Amino acid sequence: MITSPLLIIIGLYKYKNVQNISLMPLYCIFGFSSLLLLAIYPFGAAKMLTSLVIAGLFIYTAYLIKSMSFVAKAQKKALITCFLVHSGVMFLNAIFLSIPVLSSSIQDVATPLQIVLISHLLLATLSALILPFLLFSNSEYTLSNLANTDSLTQLFNRRGFFNNAKAVLKQPNNNDINVSIIILDIDFFKHVNDKYGHDTGDQAIKWIAQHIKEQFIDEGICARIGGEEFAILLPDYSLRAAKEYAEHLRENISKHPFYYQNAHINLSVSAGVSHSVNGKMSVKDLLSLADKRLYLAKETGRDKVVSFDEKNLLMQC
Repeated sequence: MITSPLLIIIGLYKYKNVQNISLMPLYCIFGFSSLLLLAIYPFGAAKMLTSLVIAGLFIYTAYLIKSMSFVAKAQKKALITCFLVHSGVMFLNAIFLSIPVLSSSIQDVATPLQIVLISHLLLATLSALILPFLLFSNSEYTLSNLANTDSLTQLFNRRGFFNNAKAVLKQPNNNDINVSIIILDIDFFKHVNDKYGHDTGDQAIKWIAQHIKEQFIDEGICARIGGEEFAILLPDYSLRAAKEYAEHLRENISKHPFYYQNAHINLSVSAGVSHSVNGKMSVKDLLSLADKRLYLAKETGRDKVVSFDEKNLLMQC
């Protein structure tokens, strides 16, 4: 009976701590305690002590589960409840075992102890079913994040952008939704890589991504969809509002130089903005239109935001 909470605690410690930590002191304490309790278990008082120790271990296990982050919230609460109930059952076991010791008259506690044993087996089985589901859900969530997240910037990658953008457009009320997309690209980024090295280039990309996060992370879906190219989907934003926000971002980047390893680099971005009303355009079409306007921004001077397709007017700006 004491083995199950011990193994769960050891397993949770290994799962919780990503870094390799030494669990040898924990093994020694648990091993010594188990051997000591096993040696004195035939005595009535020792059985009571063992039940109390098990109850304490289940409380600590519930605390460990509570302190950890799990995707499946309902199952997490269910598992915590199982461990706390299990702890209560072991406290009852200790009480039943104490009756013959404390009472001078002979008391038959066989039936209550059998009920406790059955409860222990049922709770252990239930916990064994829920715990792997919790760990699997977290692992699946982590793998999904890895597949949909850009490792350099921690924004969505192209795959994550499309998956989340399509989910937004498929919402039940998407017929009334206005969606805008901003695509931006770092101007003359090849020059940064050639002059300062790729490590500086990577840091420049992270710096641009940080600006995007600060302005848009709570507003829409932000992604790095190419080498130095970013996309931002903004639900419920008109074309005018999206362009104003893109201009604000462009100005922030242009006005604040990027510093890295004593290098002082003036960066700028060009951006294209597209817009769709009532879900009339797909994410792919919106992205393609924004990309076309990004190309016009680069072709007509860079460091600007373009939201229409008239090249002649842009040349006059």
